[in-house]
Amino acid sequence: MRVQAINSIDMTLKFQLSDSKTCNLLYDALALESGYNPNDRAQAQLKIYNNLLILEIHAKDPISARASINSFMKWIDLSLQIISITGKNKI
Repeated sequence: MRVQAINSIDMTLKFQLSDSKTCNLLYDALALESGYNPNDRAQAQLKIYNNLLILEIHAKDPISARASINSFMKWIDLSLQIISITGKNKI
């Protein structure tokens, strides 16, 4: 039995939001996190297109991929909760 190692993992997640203002607020909330890279095992890039937020993650191993996706999903959930509670016009 031959076992092949995973060399890298690339993920693209697309979030369709209700309006461009919410999309922009979410992008701004996540921009610092996507630029922060404590090690070279995973990198993230954010893109925005109308009401669509695109998150691209490149990881060198499954552990880094899982950690990155878990972190971003938590940040996205928290950010959307804050946007919802405070109102889009007050931020």
